[in-house]
Amino acid sequence: MQYTVTREEKGKVEVKVDIPKPDFSKSYGDVLENLSRETKVEGFRPGKVPRDVLENKIGANKILNETASFLISKNLSEIFKKENIIPLGNPSVAIHSLAKDLAFSFTATIVSKPKVKIGDWKKIKVKRTVAREVTDKDVEESIGNIYEAWRKSQESKSKVESEDGKEEKEDSGKKFIYGAHGEKIFIKDEESKSESKVKSDEIDDDFAKAIGAKDLAHLKEIVKKDLEQVMLDQVEAKLEQELFDELLKIADVQVPDILIDDEINRIIVRISQNLEGQGKKLEDYLKEENTTLDGLRAKLRPQAEKNVEITLAMDEIGKSEKVEVTPAEVENASKGVDSAKLSEAQKADLRNYLGVSIFQAKTLDLVKKVVAS
Repeated sequence: MQYTVTREEKGKVEVKVDIPKPDFSKSYGDVLENLSRETKVEGFRPGKVPRDVLENKIGANKILNETASFLISKNLSEIFKKENIIPLGNPSVAIHSLAKDLAFSFTATIVSKPKVKIGDWKKIKVKRTVAREVTDKDVEESIGNIYEAWRKSQESKSKVESEDGKEEKEDSGKKFIYGAHGEKIFIKDEESKSESKVKSDEIDDDFAKAIGAKDLAHLKEIVKKDLEQVMLDQVEAKLEQELFDELLKIADVQVPDILIDDEINRIIVRISQNLEGQGKKLEDYLKEENTTLDGLRAKLRPQAEKNVEITLAMDEIGKSEKVEVTPAEVENASKGVDSAKLSEAQKADLRNYLGVSIFQAKTLDLVKKVVAS
């Protein structure tokens, strides 16, 4: 076998392969022999059918195509390993010659995972800010918002029950949170807040119990803890964003379009899931934004490209720092997933997904420990 590899922009790779006639003839014979084991010819025992009879029975085209398929798979696998090519998706193959008594040649075009060059990332310095302290006023305002939303939901429920006993469809345009019992509690916006004010004497132990707390004091503890976590998450998100911005300044990577398109698809799936939680559809969102699906994809493209660049850069750091994920870590992460109805292939995909997620999280933790102060 002889081959040439041509690398183009954005990970595109073209591999031209030439297989001499003797090698092709040998593979043709091997394929024919394998097919003979499953081919019945009247008057002959299995495996004892003459070659010319077999070829007429099976058909020359089928034998040639299976031989070509075998050689393409075998040789590309060897070339990818030797040339350190990680294909993204299946290759596009063009066959130049395919005949029983000729050499075999083909060209495969694939998109390869791009090589990433990163400068000295350990010199990056980002400062971790201190989370703002949650005050009693913050807690009171948050509980007031929860109460007002809960009161409105109770009024709406009572209204529907008094009309015909049917549940009224929730206003999908309003913001909401989930109460302790899983019910949606709508949160008032600034305009609706001005229409009526919360009566402080109505926020008592009975209200707290109604939404799942033991009493009002317990509700305040829960709300304060949640607000503190929100503040910490905001600090961490800000740190990570600054870290990624600095990392991209020293990273050199050409992102293939196939990875950008995949990331756009993932973002749209997340948008759709969030909309479903509000009782909306993607079509509704597109109308509100006065755009089309293609318009949304174009709008998301810059962020998607940035997301992929960050992922590839962090992946390179993780590998260079020899970040490892143990089977025990994957097993522990999978305990919260009901995999009883999954096929073996789906379970393997799940384990792979969890392994990648753990690898990314451990790499991010490592980088933050080095660069954050």
